[in-house]
Amino acid sequence: MGLQATVIRSIFQTAGSFGAAFDSLCQLSGIRPEEISDSENMVEWEKAALIWVPLLKMTNDPLIGLHVGMGTDKLLQGMVGFLVQSSKDLSQALSILCKYGQLVSPMVEYNFVEERAAAKLEIVQNKMWLMKHPEPARHAQDFLMASLVNTASALIARRIIPLRIELAYERRAIDEYQRFFGCDILFNCDTNRILLDKNDMKIPIRSSDQSMFERFNAMLEEKQALMAGNSTAANLKQVLFMQFKGRIPTIEEAAAALQISTRSLQRKLSLEQTSFREVAGAIRKDIALQLMQNPSIKIAEVADILGYSDATAFRKAFKSWTNELPRHIRKRGTVSPKS
Repeated sequence: MGLQATVIRSIFQTAGSFGAAFDSLCQLSGIRPEEISDSENMVEWEKAALIWVPLLKMTNDPLIGLHVGMGTDKLLQGMVGFLVQSSKDLSQALSILCKYGQLVSPMVEYNFVEERAAAKLEIVQNKMWLMKHPEPARHAQDFLMASLVNTASALIARRIIPLRIELAYERRAIDEYQRFFGCDILFNCDTNRILLDKNDMKIPIRSSDQSMFERFNAMLEEKQALMAGNSTAANLKQVLFMQFKGRIPTIEEAAAALQISTRSLQRKLSLEQTSFREVAGAIRKDIALQLMQNPSIKIAEVADILGYSDATAFRKAFKSWTNELPRHIRKRGTVSPKS
């Protein structure tokens, strides 16, 4: 689970115009140039999330995510990119982004809805990302917003001006956002959302090719099917980590997310010699160990995110994983899972 390699390459190349050298960015982020040369490669999520740290350091730009996004006019590459470019109009292109977006980055979920008043594209970042690396997450979100608007504009050869931009972040340099997007910007919203004119959604894409669209759609459906061939436990871990964003759901909710019955989920896990409780416990442990590395997150908040009834229950579980209490880990500053 991570980010499509060539998205990172595009970010690094665009950042060159802000004084951040490509080779230096690769070195500081621990990413080799060859890692980001193939659109089908994925860079693991935490390394991808932290690329904004050297970018901030090298540019000293508090809006570097927005500015890099403003300079990026082709966000998607590889098969998903080809499919988007082959779509008949923006409505179909954004629907495709929602359908296959997690092949580009499983850490981001896209939701696109056309209503009577407007079309809405929501961008939901994984909660662990937001909790563990809040500042890099903000720059990534700004980058996505700006580069998506630029990409949509390039597809129809006409500037897209959103009706409104809604950000789930605190206000920062609103004039710069307004200058680029050309619309009202709202901060501290419930989610990140682009509101678009419904008339723009029906504008034909210049590179539309329905025969190519059908071909790439079939290829991506096959790719998703292959991924679905993973073990039930692996698919369950993916769903628990991505869709429920830290909260451990009931087995009924998890089964519904996997589009199978509760009984079928139990049976499949039993055949793999595991159980919902074991898989959910492993996910809880993984999320807890990662969140504990961020000193700004209170232990009580970690317990609440993971659904423990109280801090005592969380401390008991944490000690069973590490042989130590959470406060001792915090004092030392490192987490070592029990072997």
